[in-house]
Formats: sequence, C-alpha cells, structure tokens
Amino acid sequence: MKRLLATLLDGLRAAFLRHPRGTVLTASAGVYVALVAVYLAVSFGMELVDTPPPWRLDPAGISTVLADSLLTLVATWLLATLAQRRDIVWGAAAILLAATIATAAVIHWPLAYTASALLQHDHAVLALLLELVSRAWWFLVLLVFAHWLAPRGLARALAGALLAYAISAAAWWWLPAAPLLESAPASDEVAEDTNAADTTEPDADANPAAHEDDEAAQPGFDAEEVMFNQRTLLDASLAKLKPRMPGKTNLYAIAFAGDADQDVFRNEAEYAERLFAQRFDADGYVLVLENNAATVATRPLATWTNLHHALDAIAKKMDPAQDILLVYLTTHGSEDHQLLVDLDPLPLDQIEPVDLADALKTEPGIRWKVLVVNACYSGGFVDALRDDSTMVITSARADRTSFGCGADSDITWFGKAFLVEALNKTTSLREAFDLAKRAVGSWEAAGKNEPSEPQIASSHSIEAKLADWRKQLPAQPAVPFTPAAASTTAR
Repeated sequence: MKRLLATLLDGLRAAFLRHPRGTVLTASAGVYVALVAVYLAVSFGMELVDTPPPWRLDPAGISTVLADSLLTLVATWLLATLAQRRDIVWGAAAILLAATIATAAVIHWPLAYTASALLQHDHAVLALLLELVSRAWWFLVLLVFAHWLAPRGLARALAGALLAYAISAAAWWWLPAAPLLESAPASDEVAEDTNAADTTEPDADANPAAHEDDEAAQPGFDAEEVMFNQRTLLDASLAKLKPRMPGKTNLYAIAFAGDADQDVFRNEAEYAERLFAQRFDADGYVLVLENNAATVATRPLATWTNLHHALDAIAKKMDPAQDILLVYLTTHGSEDHQLLVDLDPLPLDQIEPVDLADALKTEPGIRWKVLVVNACYSGGFVDALRDDSTMVITSARADRTSFGCGADSDITWFGKAFLVEALNKTTSLREAFDLAKRAVGSWEAAGKNEPSEPQIASSHSIEAKLADWRKQLPAQPAVPFTPAAASTTAR
C-alpha cells in the first residue's frame, strides 16, 4: 500500500509538470496492476458525475481503460529504452500510469467541463483553445517524465516524448473509445424501438428494393396527374414562404421525406417543420417535400428535381451570404450510398452524394449550410458535402445501418434523439448532435445492435456563425412530437 500511495503521489507531481521523486522505481508488476484498478475506479467515479441517471455499465469502457493502460506501458518501455534504463520499466510505467490517472482527473476533466460550458455560452474559440491546451498538456507531462529519466539528453527526451505521445495519446484520435457508463434509456420507449428494429430487420436499409414487399396498399392516386401537378404544388409551397426579415440572420429549412412505404419518414419531416417553425424562429421559412400517398395532393414530392428547384428558389429569397440553410433528409439508404426516393408506381430517381452536392450549387450560391442526412450508410455523404461553411450531420457511419425506420415506428431513432429530445433541450446543433449520438448509442447497446456511429463534419466558421444566430433566438418551449396522421388533417 505504501508503494501504491508513493507512486500515486509521483504521478500527481508529474501531472503538474514536476519531476517524480522516484522512490519506488523498483516497484513490481503488481503495483502496476493495482494502478490499473485505481484507473478503472477513478474513471468510473468521473463518469458517474458526468452521466445522467439511470446508468448502464458498458463493458467496452473497461476495454478502453485496459487498452490505455497497455499503451502507457508500451510508451514507458520506449522511454526507458531510449534512456538506457530498461531495468526500471515496471516502476517507471507505474509512475506514468499514475500520471495518466492524475492528469485525467485534475487536468483533462476540469478543462473538458469548462470547454463544454464555454460552448454552451457560444464561446467557441475559447473552448477550442482549452481543447488544444488539454491535448498539449499530456505531451508536456511526457516531456518532463522523459527528461527525468534522461536528464542529460534534452534532444533524446524530446524525441522520446513525441514518440510516447503518438503511442499513448495520438493513437486515441483513431482508436475507438467507449465510456464506462451510459445513460440507460427509458424502458418502455426503448423496448418499443428495439422490438421495431427486431421485427423490421436492422439491415433492411442495406437493400432499399426489399421495401417493395412491405404490406402497403396500392396508392389511390393517378400517377400521371401527380407528376403533372408537381410544379404547381412546388410553386405554391414556395410562394407561401415569407420574405426574409431584414437586420437578422434568417433560417430557411427544407425537410425531405424520401420513402412513401412507411409513415415514419412523413412523421419525421412534418415534425421537423413544426420544430424549426416554433422553436427556432423559422415560422414561414420551412418547406416540406415528402413522398406519401396521403399528401400527394397537398405537398410537393420529395424528388431530386423538386429539391433542386426548391434550393434555387430559396437561394433567391434569402440573403445567401448572411442567412442559414438547413436541409433535413430522412429515408432509407443503401450500401452504395443512395438515398431511397420512392412512391409507387412513380419511376423516381435515387439520390447519390454527388446529386445532393450538385443540387446545392445554387445561383446565387448559399454560403452557410447545415445538412442532416438520416439514413443507413449516410456517412457516405460527408465527403461530398463538407466545406468550411457547412455542417454535415449523418445518422450513421458510411458502412453502418441506422435503426427505427420500420413500419411499427413513429419516428426513426436518430430523428427521435436529435429532433425530439436533443433540440428541445438545446438550440446548439453541435450539442444536439452530441446528445443524440450518446442516446442512440445507448439504445443500440440495449438492443444489442451494431452501433450506427452517427457522424459530424464541422468547422470553426460554421459553428461561429451558428453561435451568432442562436443569440437572436427567442426562448421557446419544447415542441411535443405527435405522428403526422394524428396531428394534422388533409390540407
């Protein structure tokens, strides 16, 4: 126990950029193993504070701590080898692991909390600076530690610190990491969503053609008449959009529900319309394009042509250099990154990343954009859409499915997490994504589904613009979710 406490004290000294005393450099592997247990306990305690109850233990989080401990051991071996002191590897590794624990608890944790608070108050630059300080701090710890091992070789210590940083810290920029604790979803809601995923097959979106066999009645409309009326319907909907409000940043939004086979997409698009209109000061600035047999006479279809025309028209209505465009697309997606656009028996074209990117090339060009693609494999759209003034959010990784899109669901899991839950708690789209990603991950783990891993591509420019826009938003209450069929009548 004395050795353990002395090692923890040395780790604390290292975390504050002071040389360890090194009184227990002869420590055995047993002290190191005991420190791994301390690392688990400290990580558990921090996440207990950070994670809202009810809690659920994620076994993958234990693997993350064990992997970090192993990487610390490897980094120590490297530093000891460069210092020609391999005989003290276990003792030095114990001190460096203690420094890892101390740095996580007294440096990284407070800095992360402060950065989060700054983001919530729209201080994105200060939050970014704190993030950089947090990342750089561990390198300084390693540099002090390496110089302590080899006090006469500053250049060797610097090289060793760089290599050790690449092993023990930079590796986590691409290695998967999981928390020890997650918020357990509400039992009734998640049970319903999980059952929906089980009955509709999670991977069904991998083949959009499979939805042709869904038990939906043949739509009772004249296909030729519907297609003939599209331009009239679209022009009428565009004409209803209000003129922009001068002297402020206006938000224009398009909600796109691509597949007519399930009401879940109509529900989500029409809820997005209500949410942005009522809570985000966009009443009269939201256009819905949707494929649904119940609305073919009242809503323009969700097609690439209509989307293209709508974007061009909105670009002329808004101030393209000042206002913000938000496009929310919800439908099925395929492994080859096509969004399903379907309303039998109409022969509609599917939408690929290049198609969406092309539609966004309006004249005049719209600078500030937020693009949300809610579909399986939607991460495949990120590279085609991202730029310095655009935030791209997807509900899944490029090679992963997403969930909750079956006939028994009222809204997709990501739509529920992002629109219904997160954006009714915060007006920050970035913070809403973080909340939604965590919630979806919890639901997927509860249902033992492969994680969809929602993605975001952003930049300082677009986040600063969104932060300025948020300052002008009036405080508004949450917007309750009700399925479209229950909350609306034929227009």
